Amino acid sequence: MTSVTRDQAGGDAGASQSSRAAIEVGRLFGGGANRAGGITGRWVVYQLHWLLGITLGFVLALMGITGATMSFEDQIMRALSPGVVTVAPRAAPVLTPDALLAQVRAQRPETRVEAVFLSARTDEAARVLFAGGMGGNRGERAYVDPYDGTVLGRATGEEFFAFVRRLHRWLALPGNGDGMGRQITGAAVMALLFFCASGLYLRWPRRPLDARAWLALDTGAKGRAFLWSLHAVIGTWVLLVYLVIGLTGLWWSYDWYRDGATRLLTGQPLPAREEGPRGEKGGGKRGGGGAMGGTGEVAPVSIDTAWAAFLAREGDRYATALVSVPGKPGAPVRVRYRPVGAPADQPFDEMALDGATGAVTSESHFADKALGARLLAGVLTLHRGTYFGTGGAVVFMAAAAAMPLFAITGLLMYLDRRRKKKAARVARTGMQVGALDGTAGPLAFAAADTTLTIAYASQTGTAEQLAWHTAGVLRDGGRTPQVLPLAKLDLTALRGRLLVVASTYGEGEPPDDARAFARKRMAAPADLAGVDFAVLALGDRQYETFCGFGRAVDRWLGESGATRLFAPVLVDDTDADALRQWQEQLRGIGASMAPDWTPEAYGRWRLAERRLLNPGSPGGPAYHLSLEPLDHPMPVWAAGDIAQILPGNDTGAHHRDYSIASLPAEGRVELLVRQQTRPDGTLGLGSGWLTAGAALGGEVRMRLRANPGFHAPAGPVPHSAPHSAPHPTPMILIGAGTGLAGLRGHLKHRRALGLGDAWLLFGERHAATDAWHAEEIAAWQADGTLARVDLVYSRDGQGYVQDRLAAQGDTVRAWVDRGAAIYVCGSLEGMAPGVDRALEAILGRDRLDALGAEGRYRRDVY
Repeated sequence: MTSVTRDQAGGDAGASQSSRAAIEVGRLFGGGANRAGGITGRWVVYQLHWLLGITLGFVLALMGITGATMSFEDQIMRALSPGVVTVAPRAAPVLTPDALLAQVRAQRPETRVEAVFLSARTDEAARVLFAGGMGGNRGERAYVDPYDGTVLGRATGEEFFAFVRRLHRWLALPGNGDGMGRQITGAAVMALLFFCASGLYLRWPRRPLDARAWLALDTGAKGRAFLWSLHAVIGTWVLLVYLVIGLTGLWWSYDWYRDGATRLLTGQPLPAREEGPRGEKGGGKRGGGGAMGGTGEVAPVSIDTAWAAFLAREGDRYATALVSVPGKPGAPVRVRYRPVGAPADQPFDEMALDGATGAVTSESHFADKALGARLLAGVLTLHRGTYFGTGGAVVFMAAAAAMPLFAITGLLMYLDRRRKKKAARVARTGMQVGALDGTAGPLAFAAADTTLTIAYASQTGTAEQLAWHTAGVLRDGGRTPQVLPLAKLDLTALRGRLLVVASTYGEGEPPDDARAFARKRMAAPADLAGVDFAVLALGDRQYETFCGFGRAVDRWLGESGATRLFAPVLVDDTDADALRQWQEQLRGIGASMAPDWTPEAYGRWRLAERRLLNPGSPGGPAYHLSLEPLDHPMPVWAAGDIAQILPGNDTGAHHRDYSIASLPAEGRVELLVRQQTRPDGTLGLGSGWLTAGAALGGEVRMRLRANPGFHAPAGPVPHSAPHSAPHPTPMILIGAGTGLAGLRGHLKHRRALGLGDAWLLFGERHAATDAWHAEEIAAWQADGTLARVDLVYSRDGQGYVQDRLAAQGDTVRAWVDRGAAIYVCGSLEGMAPGVDRALEAILGRDRLDALGAEGRYRRDVY
């Protein structure tokens, strides 16, 4: 076991300051609901969020870019097209609508005019709209000189914006608004609304009034943490804008939505869609004249009388007006106009006039409408943000332009998660059920080359991970190494090259799974002539026996006649330089180039709870701590995994490791930490920071590390009787003091899965002051999670937990005989050695070592 100081005390066995493994080679993110203790609603929402994100996210990105591009379409075309969109003011009066349209018909006899757009400005060109748009497309429009009726043509960029509009609305797919494209964009808008709701839910903090947790962008973060900060924090900034964009965007996607919105906001059903020349749904063929001229079959309907009556009423109070050309004689002339001073995109007021007499037949004003009706009338301006003025338009344009950011960051996080899951699969290639706990045969790639062997001795999984990383770069270089635990190394069949990755546990001891190998095989030199070897040793320079076991393996292999390929590489904690040195040496024997095996960055967490567990206790104060992520999703971990804390949030400080006492489904990382005091009276660096230094609600830098050496049993144990169904592996959980943390995670995991058959032996000082989580333990007894509980309080005259264990020897043997796994968590000094001696007396050293090799005796001690 490599070593990192952990400021936790051992309860009934007394306080200690000890060590544990610390090289993090990339903690796996993801892995599904089972690791978290069953499928939860949060897990389902998260899965839907990323699944829709990688399918419809890029449609939304395209819609966002095109929407932002159209935000200031008219202003851009006006700037690009002087002499078309604008004209030189003249002293002569402008033409009347009938005269203007007569000039247009003379120049464009093959077209049919649908409406004319007139401006009160003397430098503004008139616009005519021709019929012929299909499926929601606009018909062609042309700018016209209002003084002489000359058709000026189309503005620069108009065709470009027409294409952008088709992309935005239906991805420019065949069928236009009646084709598949409209269904895809409609589904994408629905997904946008889901992203808003699910994103808010997934990052909802327990203290929602903390503005920093919502809005502060962590510019100092790196890697996945930085991607998440961009994704989540900027998503929060634009959340309301996207809700408005989504809720209004559905207006053009689904008839049922338009009808529902109309009924909700006005209490009335959606009016029947008008049939007629616009869109070619009810009026003649494109190019036909009819009442609107063109071929001259029917005389054009005059609109001058109605226009004169409109001017008599509104005079100079209008800014722009859109005058429709009636489709048949006797039909009213509709004038939609915007008053002077109204925002450029405010919905029109409307007036219908008799074409023959100029009498007003109906009239409505936007300002007089009820709120619901105003919202419906202004749905386009709401969608574009211009409903809120120029500032609103700019904000909505920026938010729309940011949509690709979420697709890109989401994809990068997805690929990162896939990469880590692939690394995990590669690292487990060839494993069978039970391989992690040693019940399967040697672990190897398919068709492994038995002349290249990689053996590992790992307490917390770090050495095993590095062994598989080593195998991966060698495999990429064309080799197919065999990978297996050191305990399963067959010395008689060993040949070729041997690479050993070995952790040191405590003061120079071998990891639990290699104890038997060290005691029996390494007691004397073996015959390994002809074998070439190298050792990667993991340790902690705080200890006098730095990398003691790795060094011992290196010496023993040399004494056994094997030839050293290169000097042992010694890794101190997270020493990236040493790992790079190992990688460089591997290239000399055929490994490929690979990225540095560096640890994952520390994330930002908030200290949400700090509760004293043992007021009045003669032992040091012990605290229950809860931490919540500030700017990244809740990571996934397994019972038995480790939290690494940076004391004082100082990146130069030596991190501290703590067993995690909760599950991801709870939405927080929970720790049990005993406050340590140095001989000079000052508090321990890590425990002092967490229990007294960090402000409640303040920031803590933390990362999580997989600890497969203390994960739950891999699978069920078969019944001895034939034809019987297998049953879950029984567990004997032994701990003292803050060692309850690692055991608590396993008990929560078993309860979530509905598993029972567990036995807890827990020791502390006084029952009156140190009955930690007593109600929770009682509840586990009541629901069957715990089949048996032994609570031992040393200051009440009950001895220590190892004494209680020794007194229950027959029961321990019975549990082990029916397949139980033994898990020990707590102090390396006192409790853990005492438990080991008690188990050796009960089971015998050979059987205990065999349990360790099988993964049925696991320790997380410090």
